[in-house]
Amino acid sequence: MKKFLSVVAILLTLGTASVFAKGKGGTTGLGAQGGYPLGGALTFKVSSIPCVFAVNINGGNNYFNVGLTADWWVANPKISGPWGYYYGVGLFGAVYIANSSFDFGFGPRALIGTNVFLIDGFLEFYLQGGWQPELWLHGKDHNGSFGPNMLNFFGNLGFRFWF
Repeated sequence: MKKFLSVVAILLTLGTASVFAKGKGGTTGLGAQGGYPLGGALTFKVSSIPCVFAVNINGGNNYFNVGLTADWWVANPKISGPWGYYYGVGLFGAVYIANSSFDFGFGPRALIGTNVFLIDGFLEFYLQGGWQPELWLHGKDHNGSFGPNMLNFFGNLGFRFWF
């Protein structure tokens, strides 16, 4: 089951690559990010939707996790030249599968970050952080419980190429 879900998630991610949006330096925005909580993600921008997306897929011996975030930048003013900052709101959703349990989490996000565009907008580096309160619906291993996590914070460092 884990292998099947991994293949489906990868195919969905690759399938969206052809609809990437016009970014600062081109028509396609694609990159990677890492951060806290530990993990890496593929990040991209789609032209018809005013959000920046990130897809995280990870797993281990007895678990598999897929997460998706969609962030809407309320503003992205310039500080100086190619350097700016942004702030916004977003949503996240995640699925966590471990042993015989299936957990689903979702919630809002509030973020602030700084970014710099180099090489005529071809390359973007960014650092962002924010608050992501979570609501989890836990599966059978947790007796079907329902639980919030209001003190959840994140931080990411990443890059995107704009084609």
